[in-house]
Amino acid sequence: MAEFTPAQAALLRIVCTVAWADGECSKAERELLAEQMATQLHGGSPESFGDAQLEAFLAERLPVSGLDDLVTQLPGSDDRQLALKLSYMMVRVGRRSPAEPSINAQERVAYRHLVELLGLEDARIQEIEWAAEADLPKKEGLAQLLAELTAGWRSPDDGRGPAA
Repeated sequence: MAEFTPAQAALLRIVCTVAWADGECSKAERELLAEQMATQLHGGSPESFGDAQLEAFLAERLPVSGLDDLVTQLPGSDDRQLALKLSYMMVRVGRRSPAEPSINAQERVAYRHLVELLGLEDARIQEIEWAAEADLPKKEGLAQLLAELTAGWRSPDDGRGPAA
C-alpha cells in the first residue's frame, strides 16, 4: 500500500470533496479517481493504488467549506494546477444521467469555490481545463455523444424543438 505525502493527501481530499459535492460519488467518478491517482501520484497502473486507500479517502466526505483548509496544504503551483485539473475531470464525469447538464449544479459550485481558492490566472485555468478535457475518457460512439449533446431536448415528435 502506497504512502502519501501531506500534499498528496490534501490533493486526494480536495478531489474527493468535489466528487461528493452533489451527495454522490458515482462509479465513473471512482474509476477516474483511482486511475488518475495511480497515474499522477504513483506513476503506475490503477492496481498500484489500493481500493481500500481510495475508499478511506472517499469515506471522509468533507464539506465543500473544507476546501479552504485543504488548499492551504498544497505547497506549490504544480500541486494547485493538478488539483484543478483532477477536480475538473471529476465534475465532468460526475453526471448522473444524459438529461442533466454536463456539470451538475452542486459540483459546479464546489468547483467554482476551488477555482477561487487556488487563485490561478484565467488563462491558466482555461489551459488546465482544456488539458483535462483532452484526458477524459472518450465517448463510446457517435450515438452516445449525440445523446449527451441533445439531453434536455423535447422528444422529436412534439414539433416544438429544444426544451426551455
